[in-house]
Amino acid sequence: AYMADKHPLVDVVPPAIEFDHVSFSFGAGAVNAVDNVSFSVSVGGTLGIIGGTGSGKSTLLSLICGDNPQAYANDIVLFDRRRGTGESIWDIKKRIGYVSPEMHTYYLEPIPCEEVVASGFFDSVGLYRRCTPEQTAAAREWLRLFDAEDLAGKPFTQISYGQQRLVLLARAFVKDPDLLVLDEPFHGLDAGKKRLCGALVETLARQRD
Repeated sequence: AYMADKHPLVDVVPPAIEFDHVSFSFGAGAVNAVDNVSFSVSVGGTLGIIGGTGSGKSTLLSLICGDNPQAYANDIVLFDRRRGTGESIWDIKKRIGYVSPEMHTYYLEPIPCEEVVASGFFDSVGLYRRCTPEQTAAAREWLRLFDAEDLAGKPFTQISYGQQRLVLLARAFVKDPDLLVLDEPFHGLDAGKKRLCGALVETLARQRD
């Protein structure tokens, strides 16, 4: 399902994402997980990918986010630049905020949740660079907005799955990315937290810039 709200820049700014007859398979002779898919997402637009388990949703998103090497064998354009024309994976990641079910498994050390959120500034697992005071304040503010500020000093590995999902959502939002890619973003949240997170996503999506 695709919806693109009219936006004052749509007519003069190239789409944020373009897929042109993109396919992906997991091995020689395998059935394509993504088969001849074409779409574009305008600046200010929203794309919703809906389907059952194993239908290829996460695979398609991995082609956007730079984690899948087969992206370079396909005609995929991000931010008006074709994949594989000299950009690094870090050039891609710095413009994208990303949440996926697999991200929970990346954090194996008892890192404080505040540092997990701040790691979003550097697209790293863990915090290996010193944050500025402004970045630290932004991490705390996003935890507050997700009603999770009480988790700031708690080890990420010692909180519940739903709480981890809130922290990872804050990590995706913290750098105010050009593109948000959210894979099952509300999985594990109770009804109240789903409403809160949905409202935050909607608010960010309505921003004119």
